[in-house]
Amino acid sequence: MEHRLNNYRHGLPECSDGDTFTECNLSQLNDREIATGKTGLIFSECNLTNCIVPDGSTVLSSNRAKIDFCYWLHPEWVLPVEPEDCRHVIETDILTVDGQSITEYIREDTYNGVG
Repeated sequence: MEHRLNNYRHGLPECSDGDTFTECNLSQLNDREIATGKTGLIFSECNLTNCIVPDGSTVLSSNRAKIDFCYWLHPEWVLPVEPEDCRHVIETDILTVDGQSITEYIREDTYNGVG
């Protein structure tokens, strides 16, 4: 079966052995196995961010980025809660407002290469 232009973002696709995914978004919030136990899958021109595809799958011209997303940058997503001074902080500024110091954190998601 061919899955074309489907958006499975943050979810898991229902599929069978030998299925083909073309131009599909299968991105996950963190490293996650997709289509566990399936064989002979083909992914062509798909967004596979943070996806772990089954061994033996064929991946053609697809995005296989590994990104560590920051809870504070994506509060609408279901990510683990992190402290304000989390590992995504790249810079801090101390602001003084009405005699009180406030720490402002500048954060960014972390790109960890490709999988």
